[in-house]
Amino acid sequence: MARANPRQRAAAAKDKWKFKQWYIVYAPDFFGNQEIGLTPADDPNKVVGRVIETTLKDLTGDFTKGHVKLYFQIYDVKGQNAYTKFKGHKLTRSYVRSLVRRRTTRIDGIFNVTTKDGYKLRVMGMVIATRRIQTSQERAIREIMKSIILKKAEELTFPQFILESVTGKIASEIAREAKKIYPLKRAEVRKIKVLAEPSA
Repeated sequence: MARANPRQRAAAAKDKWKFKQWYIVYAPDFFGNQEIGLTPADDPNKVVGRVIETTLKDLTGDFTKGHVKLYFQIYDVKGQNAYTKFKGHKLTRSYVRSLVRRRTTRIDGIFNVTTKDGYKLRVMGMVIATRRIQTSQERAIREIMKSIILKKAEELTFPQFILESVTGKIASEIAREAKKIYPLKRAEVRKIKVLAEPSA
């Protein structure tokens, strides 16, 4: 079978684009329904399931939050509007690297939690101590991290828990308690992944 030449292929690709429409993507209610991007498709059904990445800086205008990456998944399309749900968040690798210096101690914790309204999440916390610390101190700090994250999940709905995590409120609480064990450089909720939504 004869292959299309480059010019024919380019024309075909151009024709394909002619049939595509741009859909405006919106963040969920608890992020203010803000426009977070545009995505093209020749069929609205092809838009559903796409994941859009943005930053907390882009959503809030706060330039100190450029390292907080947010992921939203499109679940519904009405006309030219595409609506999303929160899928997860993480801190940029460069930001995490900037915190972990020589002679500091990084304490990580991974916890599976269920929010007050039944969302199952995997939450990864991180605390940076200013110096190298003993294993017993690491354990104590990890326990503080775990108890605060689990307690918050029990008390808060999914939107409340996500907002308190990405804005640093939960991390501040961890830092306040953990520094009683040892002076800290930083505490962060560095990553969240939605494992399951409550069954209808």
